[in-house]
Amino acid sequence: MGADIDRYLTQGYRIFRGIIPPTLLRDLRRQADLARALAHELNGPQTQRIQPLDQYGDDIDLQPFRDYVELPALRDAIEGLLGPGYTHAHLHIMGLLVEPVEHPWHCGWHRDGVVEVPPEARTPELAAEMNEFWHDLRVFNQVNCALYADACTWFVPGSHLRSFDVSGEVQSAGMEAMQTPPAGLSDVEAERFYLQHCLDMPGAIQVHLNAGDFLLYRNLAWHSGLYLPYQPRATIHDIVSHPQGGDVTARWREAQKRARANWEATR
Repeated sequence: MGADIDRYLTQGYRIFRGIIPPTLLRDLRRQADLARALAHELNGPQTQRIQPLDQYGDDIDLQPFRDYVELPALRDAIEGLLGPGYTHAHLHIMGLLVEPVEHPWHCGWHRDGVVEVPPEARTPELAAEMNEFWHDLRVFNQVNCALYADACTWFVPGSHLRSFDVSGEVQSAGMEAMQTPPAGLSDVEAERFYLQHCLDMPGAIQVHLNAGDFLLYRNLAWHSGLYLPYQPRATIHDIVSHPQGGDVTARWREAQKRARANWEATR
């Protein structure tokens, strides 16, 4: 697995191809199809996820997801890549990413962990604290496990290696134009508009997952998602966690909170 961890460390992602057994994939799909319909019923036709799944045990059978949590092949793959102590699935965190119904939707380019802090609030002091956890493998490992073929995710390999941004890297998550297509655009034009936005990010690649593939990625890297109504999506969304990761995350959240408060006080 030496080459795998080298690739994960340098590129920021690793795909375990076809790791979900066919029988489990079948059972997961049956419940995911119910969860997708439930997501749109509860949250509207443009919703893109239902999370956490453990809150919906009265509506769907969670047993296939429990089997996924306990899947030896995934447990062994993650331990072989990152070492002992990591867990690949958690029902109290796990969500299901689904396609919108009415029109294309783009979540916008972002880096998890820093997207919550406005660029104007990112002081040298915050940058110093950021660098303390940036390369800590106990945190910021995200999962997309595709139950149907999925090409929604876009990713910039290697961008997780630096906490600073380079020319052309601009956060667009939260922009109104990402969630609601500009006025006057047809669905086809909106799809082209969002696709161009993906392509304009320097170094971006489109991640193609087949059914049963498990994508692990450093979500400190630049990444995004382009959701299309005509492409069914049912992708498990979760994290790979470590018992000590919570303390690291808590310290960073406190640093974020201080940075936002200081910024607000000077506006």
